[in-house]
Amino acid sequence: MLFQLLQPISLHLHSFIYFLNLNVSQVFFTIIPAPAEKCDSPPSIANGALTFPPLTQYDSGSSVQYSCSDYHFLQGSERIYCSEGQWTSPPVCIEPCTLSKNEMEKNNVLLHGFYENQIYFYHGDYVGFYCKQNHFGAESGTTLFEVQCKRGQLTYPRCVERGK
Repeated sequence: MLFQLLQPISLHLHSFIYFLNLNVSQVFFTIIPAPAEKCDSPPSIANGALTFPPLTQYDSGSSVQYSCSDYHFLQGSERIYCSEGQWTSPPVCIEPCTLSKNEMEKNNVLLHGFYENQIYFYHGDYVGFYCKQNHFGAESGTTLFEVQCKRGQLTYPRCVERGK
C-alpha cells in the first residue's frame, strides 16, 4: 500500500520535534531538538550582587553566582540556574548585627574581651557580654551573657547596680 503525504507531518513530543519524511523506498525520522526557552537577566538581591556582570539572556542550563555585601550572611544557594525560561530561587543576604555603644551603656554591659575589636556580627553569631563592675543581671542575677545575632538584631542583656 502506498501513502502520499500532502504536507509534512510534525509531532511535538518530549521537547523534540519529529519530522516524518516518506520516500518511495524508505521511511525515516529526522530528530531536531526544540529550541529551549531562554532566561532574561537574573533577579537582583538586596545587599548582594552577581559575581559577574549580567547578560541580557541566558540559555537553559546556564547558571550565575551571587555574593553578599560585607558581613551579610548568605542564606540559600549562592548559585541559581536557568531552566526553561525561569530562574531557580535566588539566595537572601541577611543583615549583620551592628554593636551599639549607646545600648551597651544604657544596659550597663561591656563586650567580652574576645569580641573587643568587633563592631559587626554575622546572623547566627553569638556575642559575649558581661556586667560592669558592681552590677549583675537584672533578670538572671548572673554577670556573663551570650546573645545571638538574629537578622540584624541583638537583644542586649540588662545589668543593674548592686544594692539598688
